[in-house]
Amino acid sequence: MFKALRTDNSPFNPQQIEMLQSSLVNLDVAQSAWLSGYIAGRLSTDSAVNLPLPAAAVESIPQQKFHVVYASQTGTGEVIAGELAAQLQQAGWAVELQSMSSIRPAQLKKLQHVALVVSTHGEGDPPDDALDWFDYLQSPRAPKLESLNFTVLALGDRSYEKYCEAGRRLEQLLLATGAKAYSTRIECDLDYAGNAQQWSTEVLSYAREQQPQDAAAKRGTAQHLSVVPSAEQWSRVKPFKATLERVQKITALESEKDVYHLELSLADSGIAYQPGDSLGVWANNHHDTVTQILAGLSIAADAEIEIDGHIHTAHELLVRHREITRLSADTITAYATAVGQGALQQHFEALAGSERRDFIEARQFIDLVEEFPPQEGAAIALETLAGLLRPLAPRSYSIASSRAAVDDEVHLTVATLFSDAIGTERKGVASNFLNYHLQAGDEVGVFLEPNKRFRLPENRQTPVILVAAGTGIAPYRAFLQQLEEEAADTPVWLIFGNPHLRSDFLYQREWLEWRGKGLLQHIDCAFSRDQAEKVYVQHIIREQGERLNQWLQDGAQIYLCGGLAMGKEVELAVQDVLLEQRGLDADGAAEELAELRRQGRILKDLY
Repeated sequence: MFKALRTDNSPFNPQQIEMLQSSLVNLDVAQSAWLSGYIAGRLSTDSAVNLPLPAAAVESIPQQKFHVVYASQTGTGEVIAGELAAQLQQAGWAVELQSMSSIRPAQLKKLQHVALVVSTHGEGDPPDDALDWFDYLQSPRAPKLESLNFTVLALGDRSYEKYCEAGRRLEQLLLATGAKAYSTRIECDLDYAGNAQQWSTEVLSYAREQQPQDAAAKRGTAQHLSVVPSAEQWSRVKPFKATLERVQKITALESEKDVYHLELSLADSGIAYQPGDSLGVWANNHHDTVTQILAGLSIAADAEIEIDGHIHTAHELLVRHREITRLSADTITAYATAVGQGALQQHFEALAGSERRDFIEARQFIDLVEEFPPQEGAAIALETLAGLLRPLAPRSYSIASSRAAVDDEVHLTVATLFSDAIGTERKGVASNFLNYHLQAGDEVGVFLEPNKRFRLPENRQTPVILVAAGTGIAPYRAFLQQLEEEAADTPVWLIFGNPHLRSDFLYQREWLEWRGKGLLQHIDCAFSRDQAEKVYVQHIIREQGERLNQWLQDGAQIYLCGGLAMGKEVELAVQDVLLEQRGLDADGAAEELAELRRQGRILKDLY
């Protein structure tokens, strides 16, 4: 029977459904609970699959439901929510796994048991999926929700000042309505696995307490069964070793940017990505930088430390397991205390707002060590160093290829990140590792990060407007490859921005070929430094307001890929176009823009 379970997105045919139904009636309650959890774990990130349960299993499930709700900009929250939903199903609960955007805020008063996974992006902003909830809960329309029992898992990045702000705000708003938190909010940095597991355990504990005693007794061992992973699944914990096949610089020598095109082999991985997905990449910190840090802190490279039952040398720890290129406020203050750097502490505490943010973003840990070295008599221990540095996290890159066009390969577009806060040039961990230190034949750990919120429209007749700055053009290359392979006649309009036409028009030849073939109807470029007055993609939006409005009236979807600041400016420009072209006032244009978001017609992959 299990061989009949589909691992792609195609529907079951009638014969398969009949076979599954006949097989399921012979399952006992424990087997049914296991199968339900297994299917949820395998398919929760794709389309939902509804299979009939035996009568005994249906009778044992309580009438009340457990709602697992997520709001995620990149898809991480959805993955965590899907795993929890599978565990709750194994425990015998009827579970609704939903995005916040699929639940009208007014329906909150009908919910009783809820687990919420909420990410934060930008400067404390909630994901688009959650905007309606936030607007509703902080408005006079917010109802009393005394019957709602909830808990929040907040996802964020500690290098941002407003860490996990969206999750914190959502909890406060719900508590203000009279809703009750059945467990403490848990916050997750980029290395979310441990905290997410702790939170899921607390949710499951609460769920068991809410089950009728007779139902819990009937389930017995079903509560302790675990979802069996597929041998073909790869994750950040178990990455696939992809082989690098090609690295090529795609910006000119005179460019201010340093961008490379990489091709990796996924042969024998079973990784099936779609245009719009991202690839997680594990990179090592540079050995020379690690040597400089340890020397600056007077820590021997071969000094040993035990972490999670494993012995590491100091050098190995910093190369493979600790974040040294991204700082956070906590890391800075902990370092200042550990090395007796009162000057650093005072300077950092005096900073506020954007100045503090700039200080954090501009520096790597080596900059702190060199600019603010340990004071005399304030040697730092290896254990202290390991504790103040965050675990090294993988980097995520939008995939720049379609499997339909490149088969078992995956292509990436990687810009080298530079900084020189104290006059010494530094590079980002992954861009340095991928662009400069890997050679053809080398291996790198990778895993798929599906992004269902950034896919081509299912109806290929729907027009698409692709707006990108810099390497944000990467997923659109995947889109056009896919459309070319399908011979689709999707109307496509590309709006692209970068500093210079001669040196920075990424994949220029391919875009011009697609335009020549008729796959691309329009290309509008904003090369910001090619004229006295800087021009950006948002200026193109306003200049082409009449065409943009017509495309939107024809049902077009707008895609945004690039930096967060660019995304905000483009949305403001779209709002201005709606105001001017449709004769609206400011409030009406803002509502029109909000309606486009609600309809899922503004899709973002911003960073």
